[in-house]
Formats: sequence, C-alpha cells, structure tokens
Amino acid sequence: MLTRRGLGGVAVASVMASGVRAQGAWPTRPVRMLVGFAPGGFADIVARAVAEQCTALLGQNFVVENRSGASGTIAADAVAKAAPDGSVLLLGHSTPNAVAAALFSNLPFDPLKDLTPVAQIAVHPHLLVVPAASPFRTTADLIAAAKVRPGAVSFCSAGIGSVHHTACSMLAQAAGVEFTHVPYRGSAPAMADLIAGRVDMTIEGINTVGQMIADGRLRALAAGTLDRIAVLPELTTLREQGYGEIDAASWVGVFGPAGLPEEIVVTMGRAVDRAMEAPAMQRIMTSGGTIPARRRGAEFRAFLALEIERYKAVLGDGKIAL
Repeated sequence: MLTRRGLGGVAVASVMASGVRAQGAWPTRPVRMLVGFAPGGFADIVARAVAEQCTALLGQNFVVENRSGASGTIAADAVAKAAPDGSVLLLGHSTPNAVAAALFSNLPFDPLKDLTPVAQIAVHPHLLVVPAASPFRTTADLIAAAKVRPGAVSFCSAGIGSVHHTACSMLAQAAGVEFTHVPYRGSAPAMADLIAGRVDMTIEGINTVGQMIADGRLRALAAGTLDRIAVLPELTTLREQGYGEIDAASWVGVFGPAGLPEEIVVTMGRAVDRAMEAPAMQRIMTSGGTIPARRRGAEFRAFLALEIERYKAVLGDGKIAL
C-alpha cells in the first residue's frame, strides 16, 4: 500500500513548515485518485507515486482507485460528475482527456468544461515495437507483410481511441495498409500479450517499453515522434523512414471536477511540484526518456485546449479509420 496512516507530530510539523498546506485547509479527509487504466501501466505508476508523496505532504491518505475501460473515459466521467470538494481527483491521460474529445461524438463529459486541469506531470514519447522473436526486423518488413495479407498484422493498444490506437492507425494510413486492432483495458495486459507474441506490434510509451527493450523482450523499430529520442539517438523516426508526420506521445496530469476551488488547485499544484522532487518520482521522470511537465492550472488548461484541436485536425476529417 503506497499511502501511509498515522503521521506523527514531527512529520505533521514538517508538512506545515513546507507551506504546502495551511492549518484546517484542504484536504480534511482522504482523497480518492481515479485512474482510467489497469494497474501496472504508466498512468497507474505515476498515480501511485503521486499518491504516496501527497499523503506525506498533505497529511491525508491519497488512495488510488483503478476504473479501467472505454479508453480511460469511465474514470474521467466519474470525476466529472463528482462533487468539486477535492475528495475525488483524476490522474488523467491524453487519451481520455484529449483524444476522446476529438474521436467520440457521444462522450458523456466535456474534458474542457466538466473537468478542472490542475497539474500536468509528465510527457513520454512512444516507440514502434515488436516482440523479440518477431520476424519483422524493420518497419519496412512489417509494412510489406501487411501489404501481402491485409489485416494479417495485428497491433495492441490500451483501448479504442488510445494514443497507441490512433498512432498505429496513422501508420497504417500513411503506409496504405490495413492492420487488425486488438484493444485491451490498459497497457499492462496489452504488453503481456505482445511479449508473448499473441499480437504483432504496437506504438507504446517509452516508459512502458524501455526496460522490455533493454532486457530483450521487445525490439524497437522506430521512434514514433517527430524528432529522435535523446536516450535512443540511433533509433530513426517514422518520419525519417517515410511514414508521414506521426507524433505519438502521451502525457499524464491531475484533474478535478469542474468548479474545483482555486485554493485546492493551488495546493495540489504545489504538492505535485514538491512530489516531483522526491527520489521515487525522480526515478520515474528520468527513466526511459520521460519528460517532466510543469504546466499548472490555467497554463495546463490552455495546453489541453490546443491538444484537443490538434487531435481533431488529425481525426476529425474522417481520413483515419479507427
């Protein structure tokens, strides 16, 4: 269990001295932090690290609750409908909080109107990967097989409409081929089946696949970003390989319901700033090419609005079939 109970007087005094939380201020009771994906994925890992640090900093338990399904939108919708008292927060992700707004006409919440952006935490680039035992040694090999047998090459994702799904669909469109999509309820189960060879490939976050590449379970074929990734400088991008302007990267951040009081937004933002200085968070931020993000409050909201428009430009014209 990552949360801690019974903070002693010395710990409480330390928290008070930090200036993160004033006497009698939020939170006055335990806080639930919802995650829209299964345990073990990047969003879940970040949520648990943030919860642990905020428990210590703010003197109340922050408890992670996984509500996977519908590409993370089930958890986001639950937070959108929660009371804006700070008792329920969301560890949001670019899929339910940006991609979904461009993809689904029947989304039960509006990411901009029904949620309060609090603090963006991290951005992580994505890689095109295949199992270590895959016969595909290059992206060209994979595309050639898909051209010979349309639909024979499969890819996994963390759910319909996820960044992984949209990126693989964009690659199929750019290459003029057809892939078969196999959606999962989060990255962790998707990676298990990819490593086992039950699916052929995916475009997944470097924080998720970096160690799997290092220990020989997966093979990277390309960087899914416009520019090469600093920790893998020899890995060419899909753009360099001739597959268009694909820019696959995910981000995570904290959200609350609409109408979340400004004092809670500020307190949580400061707590996230402090949490990111902790060794456990530093390990997550610096491992495998993840990029720390410092957008808070209004700046985070402005970024979110731009992200939604960016995905609408890619997905809203009907050229990418999902």
